[in-house]
Amino acid sequence: MPLATRLREGRDDDWYIRTYGKPPQPSDRTWEPWRGGVFIHYAGSRFSFSPASETDCRKKVASTFADHYPDSGDIKYNFFVCPHGTVYEGRGHQRGEANGGATIALSGGRELGRNTAFYSVQGMLGIPDRPTSVMLASMKKLIHHLRYELPRERRAGGELLPHQAGGWGTDCPGANLLPYAKTGSSIDPEPPAKQGAEAAALNIVSRGSWGARAPKSVVKVPASERRGFVVHYSAGPSSQTVRQIQNYHMDSNGWSDIGYNFLVDTAGRIHEGRGWNNEGAHTSGYNRSHIAVCFIGRDGDATKAVKISIRSLYEKANTVFGRTLSKTYHSALGSTSCPGNELRSWVSSGMPVDGWSDIGDGDGGGGDGTGGVRSVASQQKAVNSLGHTPPLDVDGITRPKTVAGIKWLQTKVGVTADGIWGPDTEAAYRAYTSSGGPGKGMSAVRSIASQQKAVKDLGHTPKLDVDGVFGPRTEAGVEWLQARVGVTADGLWGPDTETAFTRFSDGPNLTVDGDFGPRTIAFTQRAIGVTADGVRGAESKRALQRHLNTWSDAGLTVDGDTGPNTVKALQRHLMLMTGTKLTIDGAWGATTTRALQTALNQGRF
Repeated sequence: MPLATRLREGRDDDWYIRTYGKPPQPSDRTWEPWRGGVFIHYAGSRFSFSPASETDCRKKVASTFADHYPDSGDIKYNFFVCPHGTVYEGRGHQRGEANGGATIALSGGRELGRNTAFYSVQGMLGIPDRPTSVMLASMKKLIHHLRYELPRERRAGGELLPHQAGGWGTDCPGANLLPYAKTGSSIDPEPPAKQGAEAAALNIVSRGSWGARAPKSVVKVPASERRGFVVHYSAGPSSQTVRQIQNYHMDSNGWSDIGYNFLVDTAGRIHEGRGWNNEGAHTSGYNRSHIAVCFIGRDGDATKAVKISIRSLYEKANTVFGRTLSKTYHSALGSTSCPGNELRSWVSSGMPVDGWSDIGDGDGGGGDGTGGVRSVASQQKAVNSLGHTPPLDVDGITRPKTVAGIKWLQTKVGVTADGIWGPDTEAAYRAYTSSGGPGKGMSAVRSIASQQKAVKDLGHTPKLDVDGVFGPRTEAGVEWLQARVGVTADGLWGPDTETAFTRFSDGPNLTVDGDFGPRTIAFTQRAIGVTADGVRGAESKRALQRHLNTWSDAGLTVDGDTGPNTVKALQRHLMLMTGTKLTIDGAWGATTTRALQTALNQGRF
């Protein structure tokens, strides 16, 4: 909705400079309106207005600026709505200071700062005045704007409260406005009709509904530790059930529960795994910091419904944890082919779905940011990565220091320094960092920490510290990895390095010679989750049968008999996973073993 600019009866910034020595001062205090919502105020005994003219309203706004400036550096209210239906901007979308001090206790044990977490909207009424219909309509439109039309870090939460709420010592907003200052009133707007991807209701199939086993143990993770959202695939048939995957994780891998936080099937149904608050078992080193969603299927099987559900789940995660999480995929955080080429490319592109269109942040993530290109937190990270001093606080809030930092970066990368991170700035920043400037090491493909982990996993000595800092040792390590995987050793992890590394890490570890000896047996045992002792014993045979039942719907009796039925199931599984042409004859010969060795080398068994 269009909002009126500040109306001060001719008192522009020059007037404030002449009178007070400085213009209105933006707040740099903590501002988290998405946690709370909106407080409704009134003008009280000091205001009366003429129904025939807005002159009194304009004068009141201007005089309020003058009253508030000496001790607040600006007006205290965020917005005014006058009886004629005009919306006047005060502090606007910055933190205001009109709601009173300290905190307010809300249902569910939440305690929020009255100014930290709430917009302030003054209905410009005196004590005896009744709100007009156009005033109420404008208040509703304004609240809708604050809740649904702003970047996530500026949106108002769902609370709608009177100023007097929580025992604050005032009768504001007065008896005539009080009935409207509550959830469910006529000025409390309904959520907008969703379009495209956002139309997908986030209906999560509970553990009880899919027949989950009780976990052996549970480890809770505080919301403050969540930083990322990682996409996996099962690499098995889309007919797999969530219970089959849980059985495999608990019985073959020995885990306490299914490894993922959520799973999505080809129909787009979301299934609860470990849920929002529990530590997962999905990505080594990232089980506490990241929420994991697993697509149940193979590379190329993900439908539009799958992508809509994954993206919807990501948006919900941002709401649950109160921040924009990075978007990433399993193979960006470890040596694996998961989640396959299709989903890897989709996540790298920012998980685009009709209805959302942002680009990922520097850690493979994305979000709603100034300019709609990069989240505010990611802009702050980018500024810091190029050496801005002092470093910006990475808090996701656009303050004057952040705007100044963006202008500094824009000057450095050669675009107009307007403080707005739009497509031109994004393109120039990526070109600058990929050219080996001071931001060398930053990559749209893989985070610095993930580059360090990849170098470490390939056996570089001395081992790199996985700290996300691109120093000389990390640069040398990336160059070492590039030489090993066969690309130009320039220290920059770009698409060519990513492709070569993926191919190399999926490549030959076993000699594909058809010999089912101790080394091949040990590799197989690791893949099916038993002790890798190189001995083909009964437990290994039973684990193989369980593996084939889970990943290929083989329907085998788990009896440790690797006779023709088990071998036929193995041969079908290898054909599905690798595309190798095998005769389904139930004979475990050299050809079947070579196909097995190939699958193990590619991580597709």
